[in-house]
Amino acid sequence: MIGHPIDLSHGGYLRDVFLRADKRAWCYFPPFLCAFSLAPHRVVRVCELAGCTCLFVQRPTGIDLLLPPIPCDVDALNRVEKKLADHQRGRLPRILWVDARDAQFLDPQRFALRDKDAEYIYDPSQIASVKGRLFRDVRKRVRRFKRAHLSRFRPLNARDIPHCIALLKHWRRRQGRRHPFLLDWGYTQAALDQFHCWSKEMLRGWCVEIDGQVEAFALTGDMQPDLAHFFVAKANPDLPDLSYFLRWRVYGALAAYRRVNDAGDLGLAGLRQFKQKFRPVEQWRVFSADPL
Repeated sequence: MIGHPIDLSHGGYLRDVFLRADKRAWCYFPPFLCAFSLAPHRVVRVCELAGCTCLFVQRPTGIDLLLPPIPCDVDALNRVEKKLADHQRGRLPRILWVDARDAQFLDPQRFALRDKDAEYIYDPSQIASVKGRLFRDVRKRVRRFKRAHLSRFRPLNARDIPHCIALLKHWRRRQGRRHPFLLDWGYTQAALDQFHCWSKEMLRGWCVEIDGQVEAFALTGDMQPDLAHFFVAKANPDLPDLSYFLRWRVYGALAAYRRVNDAGDLGLAGLRQFKQKFRPVEQWRVFSADPL
């Protein structure tokens, strides 16, 4: 088998690799990559191969590249693809996430590049201030929530994790009725289980407490010196406007960064509308690649 199953001991190493390569797509976040590995059906493996750092996804059906090799160029891709094809009887791997910079190195006669998402990039200081006409709806919803509830926004700690898991289960029951294909609950629960093992430099948490009960939580972290990662946000769907309040407060906590990558919208119209309310300053395209 190629490589070793990812675990938290790889976090610092991967962070340094991504920093040096100036990786900015949402998937390049070690706590996400560790939480995405859910044995036995999906195992992320890490190795040095052909002079590159490689991350694979092992499933019962075979092995695919989670990301292009780092550093990436045409030769590196060819070497890694050949190694994997030799390992699995000639089958070329899929590549699950490809950023726009690495997409140029894919051979269009061997791979079909497909749009995967468009990641929302925000200026956190704009959201923290919520000034101007463009943020009128967010301001209104935040004020309405504050009038309705006496809340406390604070850092998350290990004692909060059981309450966050209970909230996640409630969120899944409510949201799953409308969107049975939502896939982030698995890695969200894994990230909560692993939260106490990460340093604050790698993963930070925040929560909203109402009447002594955690009703919303978020996980964030560093990607680059000027870029933060908005990893997870979950709010009790029974409390109107709480999700707006949570995001507004988290962006205030991230206001020292120039930009925040808040992932895509999963193709969901409601999530797209919600994220547009916070006025992204850019959207970065990411792709997947299927062998032809």
